[in-house]
Amino acid sequence: MGGTVRLGNIIAIIRPGTNVTVNGETLTSYSFSIIDYKVVDVGLPSSMMGDPASMGMYQAEPIYAFAYAVNGHVSPAYTFSQPIITVVRMPDGWTSWTWLGYTQESNGTLVGGSYKFPNAYFYAGSGLFVNVQFVKPVPWIFISGAPLSMNEATYSPEVPVNSSLMSSMAPVLVPVGSATVQVNATQGAAVSIGNLLAIIMPGTYVEQGGQMMSQYNFSLVYQAIYNVPPLNASTAGWPLFAYSFAVNGHISPAYTFVNSNGKPTPVITVAFLPPTFWTWTWLGYTQEPDGVLIGGSYKFPNVWLPGDDYIVNVQFVKPVPWIFLGGETGITGQSMPMQSSTMTSSTMPSTTTTSTSTSTTTTSSYVWGG
Repeated sequence: MGGTVRLGNIIAIIRPGTNVTVNGETLTSYSFSIIDYKVVDVGLPSSMMGDPASMGMYQAEPIYAFAYAVNGHVSPAYTFSQPIITVVRMPDGWTSWTWLGYTQESNGTLVGGSYKFPNAYFYAGSGLFVNVQFVKPVPWIFISGAPLSMNEATYSPEVPVNSSLMSSMAPVLVPVGSATVQVNATQGAAVSIGNLLAIIMPGTYVEQGGQMMSQYNFSLVYQAIYNVPPLNASTAGWPLFAYSFAVNGHISPAYTFVNSNGKPTPVITVAFLPPTFWTWTWLGYTQEPDGVLIGGSYKFPNVWLPGDDYIVNVQFVKPVPWIFLGGETGITGQSMPMQSSTMTSSTMPSTTTTSTSTSTTTTSSYVWGG
């Protein structure tokens, strides 16, 4: 079923199907934690010990560290079957390095160790950085003094509203802004606009009409809604706004995000909204040349993983619209948010039900170094 958990400026997304292996054993259910650490006497990587002014806008220095833990263990002996998606809100000019060779004390302190290699992040804009490579629960140290990152996205302004469309009483979804990034399927990408973040995992191609695209423009489109009715007059499902993915400008179910074998593979959405928000897929529309969507109707509800002040979708495989609604969800599995540690199951049930439980593991303020 997967899960998500946040600690401070770090969000971890554990996708469905993420097992853990350790000593030849496969764990399909486990406790996953994020831990923050104060760093003591860790110094700097040798490659960052030159002139600080040549590295970036900040002086090079270690800031603090974080780690993932499986059942309380911070150890490279554990391996996730697929990377944990890590979203970090941090200043441009920060980066992180993997730290190994330590010993974990009984109180959680990590003693000894050294820097091993730097980590790669997508810069999605608005201070959001995304790592899609972490496959072991080990420590990473945030360090300032890195070169500034480039936001590769291009942003499009609001589309003027056509008054004749408004008077027609047909449902209309109007783009109020979009962010577009060029995607190389082998590398992936991340892009954000407003309170939305989309993560295209490495290995994500697009299939359309039997053709496989390895390079394409991916857009995250924010939409205002007009004449969109409530989901049900007797419930609290009131439409608020919409968003879509687009491939080369097309918002259409004829396109599918797939892996290299043609199997559908989701684009991850993080919405920085309260967990009481939810969505329905909207289909049956016509796309105008300016990107406006006319007509359509609600088709089916979507399941989001709840965080404490954000929600995550790990199921969307087509560039179509989704309507955000407010109020009670009425959807089995849209549960209350997790705290800083969560029990995670790696299996995806056949229904739309998700479940989470909270661990009482303490996950902050350990001191480590050596």
